[in-house]
Amino acid sequence: MGVAGGEVTVTALTHRGAVRPANEDAVVMGALTVASANMTMPVRSVLALSEPVILAVADGLGGHAAGEIASEHAVHRMAEMSPRLTSPDDVDILLKNIDEEIKDHATQHAEFSGMGTTVAGVLLVPDANFWFNVGDSRTYRIEGSRLRQLSEDDSPPLPPSEDGKPVTTNFITQSLGGSGNTAMTPHVGRDPEPDPSAWLMCSDGLSDLVPVEEMERILAEAGSDEAAVHALWQAAMEGGGRDNVSIMLARRA
Repeated sequence: MGVAGGEVTVTALTHRGAVRPANEDAVVMGALTVASANMTMPVRSVLALSEPVILAVADGLGGHAAGEIASEHAVHRMAEMSPRLTSPDDVDILLKNIDEEIKDHATQHAEFSGMGTTVAGVLLVPDANFWFNVGDSRTYRIEGSRLRQLSEDDSPPLPPSEDGKPVTTNFITQSLGGSGNTAMTPHVGRDPEPDPSAWLMCSDGLSDLVPVEEMERILAEAGSDEAAVHALWQAAMEGGGRDNVSIMLARRA
């Protein structure tokens, strides 16, 4: 069980990376959203938990501006509904509604056919914490110096690495809006660990390029959450920065 009330400190950064011409990622922190941004320094926000707070990253998929539209719509809807989300069922229903809304938009605009977005995050309510995801963006619980993945990747199994480098894929099995006629089933679960708690959420622009062991080292050695998020972004850029990268570090007191 979580501790009733309290607050959460959130540190976030979203950037287009070193290759992509624009950033199709977006983030939500309670009522706050950031989309289409190109941040080189993280922002920090302290949110009271007198009402439910949703924290998430969304990674837009699709050509042209389609992915950007999908991810921005997703975070705006999550921000709008954040105070009214009290249970895993609420999150499940909201994500399914967003999925339908994005599909409807794509149906009405042929140039946006196939648009979609991944999402991964946490819902913090006064007495509990829940994690959720669709696609391959990730939510990790920070346990001392270790990261434990809570989210479930919607991607096919990968072959073992032959050169020691991370093996990645751009193929995902479902997303909000982009799953076609296939039913979209969100992953939603309760984080059973007691507070104080901490989580790291990211798009695959980080997790595909920076091994978990390296992320753990950065978190352990950074002197602050701002320094940790900035160093994680720098590691993704040094790894090639071939995708948009969004990072959110949250600590519940």
